[in-house]
Amino acid sequence: MRNIDLRSDFLTHATPAMAAAASAAAGSRCFGLREDPWQRRLEARIAELLGKKDALIFPTCTMANTVALMLGAAPGSTVVTQPGAHVLVSEANAGAALGGLRMTAVEGDGAMPPLSAWQAALSATPDAQRAPIALVVLENTHTRSGGMALPRQYAQAVAGIAREAGASLHLDGARLLYAASALATSPAALAAPFDTVSLSLNKTVGAPIAAALAGTAAAIERALPLRQRLGGGLRPTGAASAAALAGLDDVSHIARANALAAQLGAGLSELSHVALQSPQTNLVLIDVAAPWTAATLCERLANVGVQALPVGPGQVRFATYRGISAEDIDYTIAQMRQILRRGQGPQEK
Repeated sequence: MRNIDLRSDFLTHATPAMAAAASAAAGSRCFGLREDPWQRRLEARIAELLGKKDALIFPTCTMANTVALMLGAAPGSTVVTQPGAHVLVSEANAGAALGGLRMTAVEGDGAMPPLSAWQAALSATPDAQRAPIALVVLENTHTRSGGMALPRQYAQAVAGIAREAGASLHLDGARLLYAASALATSPAALAAPFDTVSLSLNKTVGAPIAAALAGTAAAIERALPLRQRLGGGLRPTGAASAAALAGLDDVSHIARANALAAQLGAGLSELSHVALQSPQTNLVLIDVAAPWTAATLCERLANVGVQALPVGPGQVRFATYRGISAEDIDYTIAQMRQILRRGQGPQEK
């Protein structure tokens, strides 16, 4: 039976070139937190990719985001972001628990709340009884909106409102390279309005080092002890950094993953009991209608060798990445069609 795992792009396959690079650098074992030359090359490469002065590697993108929150907002202040943003719903409330921050979302829905909502949130006059808004966070792509890519113009407009209100800006750019490919622009262009930017390296290129945070030299200098405080002082880093560097040498799979998601979305949109959130990047999000539930549909798919992720009672997510083929997508669509056509729903045996 097939085993097609579409649950997350952190399953992205590494390349033979990445394995060879890791092997070649296996003897690089340095003690200092930023001493390893392969790590320094990787951090410089990421900083250049994102148009920032410096970058620092992290064990996870959640930790990178948490440090960015702590850099941008003092304890007791407010962080405002999009509804359903990863920092709100998928990071165990780290900003509040570890940073002492009030985490909230602007009014509206999805990845792009109206600018008026940002204006309303950021124009409130602070007083002694209300925590001031110190930091604005945008997520690009926005996971809970099915991988929506935020246009540069929207981010610039939100950034202008934030700057006028005296707030700092962080971009949760875990999947920023997928957004840049979909929008036919550069990651640096999308990152330009922000003080700090996180990037997932395992979701992007299948790297053994999971993430990085980029920003000014001063911000990264401040980030280093915060990372250490959270237990993120990676060592040794040479082999893993070399593999990540080799992975960044070829990101042609990003466009292919977006195309595979479009192929999957087109096939699923024709099926009964399914409502599709039109994919822009490598995530495909569907709403399933009663009597189906997300858990039951994913269980049926697993029985025929396809793994998908239930992200709510009636929502299922699929992710494409390097290692998934067009044939895998065709098979997934065919199995979905058979499952949904069979009888009246999940009660059928």
